Amino acid sequence: MSTPPVRRPTHRPAGVRAAGKLLKNVGDGGKSGAKSMAAGRSNPQVLSRDDVVRGAVRVIGRDGPHATMSAIAAEVGIAKPRLYRMFEDKSDLDRAVAEWLLDEIYRAVAPDLSLMMRPRRDTVHRFLAAGAEVILAHPNVFRFIAITQSVSTGESAARPLDIGRRMSADLADHCRTIFAAVGLDTSGIDHLARGVVGFVVSVIDLWLDSPGPFDPADTRAAVDRTTDSVCDLLDGFLRRKGVVSDPDRPIVETLAEISQMTRP
Repeated sequence: MSTPPVRRPTHRPAGVRAAGKLLKNVGDGGKSGAKSMAAGRSNPQVLSRDDVVRGAVRVIGRDGPHATMSAIAAEVGIAKPRLYRMFEDKSDLDRAVAEWLLDEIYRAVAPDLSLMMRPRRDTVHRFLAAGAEVILAHPNVFRFIAITQSVSTGESAARPLDIGRRMSADLADHCRTIFAAVGLDTSGIDHLARGVVGFVVSVIDLWLDSPGPFDPADTRAAVDRTTDSVCDLLDGFLRRKGVVSDPDRPIVETLAEISQMTRP
């Protein structure tokens, strides 16, 4: 009689299957297992400082100027210790928020060459009106900056958290370049810039402190009054330099007049 063929089992026990997978994993240097583990993990969230600053702006706008670091960390989906690792300290985040607001203002009031053809008063008014629109869109951010500046202590208080210092320096640089080009003495320009920006920032603080909702008519009136005061400061500076000019004349005409006056 012939011996019947031996049939191999088509189903391997679970223990055999597990052993097979283990041997395969060892054979390929553990790559298969590593790939499986990597696939089971979600990629960590990648956040930049800009992402955190934008999250802070959202929280400040929603919760008010006393927004906490815990709320900001929750908004961007990270633990507070990780938030602190992204900034030197809280004042570093405060400064980043202030820089964000100033960049928004600069984008809104970005000058163009046509402004030189317009009267000085119109140009000042345009800058102030555009800046007011940004502040109206983010009033709590401005309040947040004012609060952090007033309560900061220690070495961090010396950092330029307020937007006024950068604005003053930028304004002084622009004015110095323009006046030097027409031969006008630029001494005192830094004092003028600090005076103009300091006045405007103080007026904004007063404006935001008004009770009740913002009224468009009141906003326009505040911008008009501030425009007159800034023009008075500019006129006073020019008069001390011997220049008497009408703020309603185009800027280019005033500069041409100064150039004629200072020509040797």
